[in-house]
Amino acid sequence: MVQELAPSQLRWFCPPEWIPADSTAKLEPSEGIIGQARAVRALELGLAIDSLGFNVFVTGLVGTGRMTAIELHLRPLADLGPEPDDLLYVYNFASPEQPRLLRLGAGRGVALRDVLGRLLRELSQTLPGLFSSDDFQKHLEIAIGDLKANQQALIKGFEEKVRAAGFTLVQVQVGSVTRPEILPVLEDRPVTMEKLGLLAEEGKVDKARFAELEAAHARLSEELGRVFHEVMTRRDEMMARAEALRRATLEPMLEAAFGDMAKAVGDPRVEPYLAEVQRDLMDHLDALSQPDGGEDGADPLMRYQVNVVVDNGPTRGRPVVIETEPSYANLFGTVEARVGRDLQSSTSDHTRIRAGSLLRANGGFLVLNAFDAVSEAGVWPALKRALRYRRAVIRPRDVLFAITGQALQPEAVDLDVKVVMVGDRALFDLLHELDEDFRKIFKVLADFDSEMPRGQGQVGEFLALMAKIVRDEKLPHLNREGMAALVEEGVRLARNRGRLSARFSDVADILREAAYLGRSQKRRHVGRAQVRAAVESRRERFSLPEEKLTDFMLEGVLHVRTEGSAVGQINGLAVYDLGYHAFGLPGRVTARVALGREGVVNIEREARLSGPTHDKGVLILAGFLGGLFAAEKPLSMNATIAFEQSYGGIDGDSASSTEVYAILSALAELPLRQDLAVTGSVDQGGRVQAIGGVNEKVEGFFELCARRGLSGTQGVMIPIDNVADLQLEPRVVDAVAAGTFHIYPITTIAEGIELLTGVSAGERDRSGRYDRESVLGRCAQRLDDMAEQLRRFARS
Repeated sequence: MVQELAPSQLRWFCPPEWIPADSTAKLEPSEGIIGQARAVRALELGLAIDSLGFNVFVTGLVGTGRMTAIELHLRPLADLGPEPDDLLYVYNFASPEQPRLLRLGAGRGVALRDVLGRLLRELSQTLPGLFSSDDFQKHLEIAIGDLKANQQALIKGFEEKVRAAGFTLVQVQVGSVTRPEILPVLEDRPVTMEKLGLLAEEGKVDKARFAELEAAHARLSEELGRVFHEVMTRRDEMMARAEALRRATLEPMLEAAFGDMAKAVGDPRVEPYLAEVQRDLMDHLDALSQPDGGEDGADPLMRYQVNVVVDNGPTRGRPVVIETEPSYANLFGTVEARVGRDLQSSTSDHTRIRAGSLLRANGGFLVLNAFDAVSEAGVWPALKRALRYRRAVIRPRDVLFAITGQALQPEAVDLDVKVVMVGDRALFDLLHELDEDFRKIFKVLADFDSEMPRGQGQVGEFLALMAKIVRDEKLPHLNREGMAALVEEGVRLARNRGRLSARFSDVADILREAAYLGRSQKRRHVGRAQVRAAVESRRERFSLPEEKLTDFMLEGVLHVRTEGSAVGQINGLAVYDLGYHAFGLPGRVTARVALGREGVVNIEREARLSGPTHDKGVLILAGFLGGLFAAEKPLSMNATIAFEQSYGGIDGDSASSTEVYAILSALAELPLRQDLAVTGSVDQGGRVQAIGGVNEKVEGFFELCARRGLSGTQGVMIPIDNVADLQLEPRVVDAVAAGTFHIYPITTIAEGIELLTGVSAGERDRSGRYDRESVLGRCAQRLDDMAEQLRRFARS
């Protein structure tokens, strides 16, 4: 005979001696991670090994302390390491479309940018005045005076020859170019040779005179070419001498300035670049004389600007970057476009390069969400390449570059970064199975458990963590009873009396709500009453769907009986998990038997409402029935089972024992108690097996019975293996203690059917038959009768 559970077996209460202090004020707050030794060891290993591929994938439920553990272990490692180099992009004087990468010591990049910018500004301001000064102009006159005089004499002599021949020199605009031209003079006015020819044909100019002028024009034009060439040669020589003078004047100044600059930056790696800048400046002195830009508005000094994409000057130790939005641009950086005035073209340069979090974390650690990384367009393939080859490439993803083909190709950056990805176990398993690269670049799994053992030591650590939250958030302290109640809720969340929940964020939320209630009630300490009130308040906020369904049962819309008995009908139990709230409710399971040879027919499956696990459960119960009644002959019946008034999908095997009881009742024509609800799966040997959500299922049936009024006989049958999972609400425990509600642990189908029918289940005698008055005996007899009816029907 099944013995119902005692109240002490329904809920674990924290022993007073397990509470280490009278108040959380007297506890030493925990600064570490508790209950995650396996995950912490894996995390430490992954962070300590610098070899290729030893990046870390952290799994576990939200609220288990994953991010806290990551930060606690990263900070000390980061503090111990050296600051990585600054990363700078500078103009590539040899190939402008491929900006050069420059690495300098932490903080040296900004120093270079500032001192070089300051020098360029000073030169832009001083050089125009320097080259226009009287002293420079005096030296310039000395340098080019002979060439200038020679040029002027050459031009003057040619002009006199032109005038003597009756011509004059004029400047003619041809397109955008002005050039000298020789024109004849008629009546003190220059005319073109074409017009003079027309006048000669009209008789207004003597043709002989025109012929003389035409011949002279040809000779002078030929000589003009020679003179013009000589003038331009003198001009080029003057410009070369002026340029040489400017260089000779400026070069000592630049030598001194750039020498001082290299010392100010304090990193010898900058010297080759500064030498290039100095040489280029000497070749582009005009840029320094146009600080406001040329006609197109472009900055002539842009090529000398330094773009510090990663500044590690403020960093202390190795960087730790937590990327919360790992889009392609945020993670890998980008090259921004500069849209042209026509709004159809675009350009860019090295100053438009932007680093992403991968480069900001270079030399240190990068933490990001795994789901975001694999779901953002283009991110996952690029991240795999970067980690496999230890090189990061910044490329624009702007459609404008794709249209115009103006994309820059910045020099790649060598990577030395440890990546920690945070995700769930399902995603890890999926990537590990389907992505070969994933196995090569994430070799360490740190799996955070959602629960931990419930020992006295663990309870102390649990409370120390709660004490830290109280201290950090300045909450009112918990007394002994308040701490005990919080621990008990931690056990309930773990769904096992021998375990404590490691989803500390959920427990902390209960603590915060209890603290709010205590403060609003002006309590000195938060006690059990406030913790219980917080739990009830949370449930009340989420329980509207549960209440609506229970109301339907009370109103008779959903037919669930809690008294009396019925043949082939039983109360099953189901859990509805909304993600934020789980609750249990009873449901009516019915069975009917008829002549036939189809065996057990699952109506839910026929209606395509049954999941694979439920289908498996039905097949197992069919095997169990076959073992009972078909060892020597086939089952001659059709048995249909259904979840009445259920119109959604059904899955899970926790109702398979319930379905067995309904079929046995229908076969034996014995009524089943309707004041009991049943849960539990069954194996082919008839043993009742553990199921999930046992607390929610018991409380769901209790709620319906309590709202209708407890009769004193109502209760729930659960698998005996689930007794250790019970952490029922105090009101259920109180009802059991008062004898108005009952919970029965069931080991086998035989125990359950006896409790439901009040009739012995029956055992085989030596001849292999069951007692005719037992449940199984009645079933066997009914099956024999049905088989005989089938035979007679077949003969007729």
